[in-house]
Amino acid sequence: MSSIHPERPVLQPVILQGARKINRRARGHGTSLITLPGRHGAPNTAIITEAILERKAAQHYLAQPDVVSVRAQVGPVPYRGLDNAQHTHVFDLLVERGDGRRIAVAVKPYALAVKERLDLKLGCIAQSISPKFADEVALFTDRTISRATEANNARFHALRKVEDTEADAAVRRFIGTLTGQITLGRLVEVVGLGGRAFRAAFVAVFSGLLVQVSSGVIDYSTVVRAGRPA
Repeated sequence: MSSIHPERPVLQPVILQGARKINRRARGHGTSLITLPGRHGAPNTAIITEAILERKAAQHYLAQPDVVSVRAQVGPVPYRGLDNAQHTHVFDLLVERGDGRRIAVAVKPYALAVKERLDLKLGCIAQSISPKFADEVALFTDRTISRATEANNARFHALRKVEDTEADAAVRRFIGTLTGQITLGRLVEVVGLGGRAFRAAFVAVFSGLLVQVSSGVIDYSTVVRAGRPA
């Protein structure tokens, strides 16, 4: 648990504004702030998403260990449509991976994407898009990931905000000795520290130190094995 020191100013997160004005009357609207912990003393940053599905998409990409940044409402991007006329499009997300590759992501409910033939539009954009903006175009719908994955992503973003170097180190040491498979419940018993160890192990799954073997929502019954070297 962190302490508040009166002599230290409380740093407000840097809000990463998007390029598109948020339509608060749209169906499925749900403005959210996704706060990302700053690294090496840098201030936290907060991404504004304008819809519930967009928040789920942002959390999904941000939970991937090789993703270094996600920006919301990026553009407008010019493209030539099927009518051979010039158009522009604002992407819901722009994802950058550690190797420098960028993915422009359109977020849309599956039924609406099918109705609007969004695949054709994105195909036109992919042919016109500048490599300086993105390397590929992707579509994220409510069918892209399971509800269990949604729940795991959301919990990860809540737990990553908590710093507990002692528990993290204890779990890393245990992973270094782990052979075979183990439930998170048993891992917590061996490491000790109760819920602190569970938080550290949960985060370790998303960093790749642990690999989730059994599917579904991550809880004490989840089976894991060691991943990349701790």
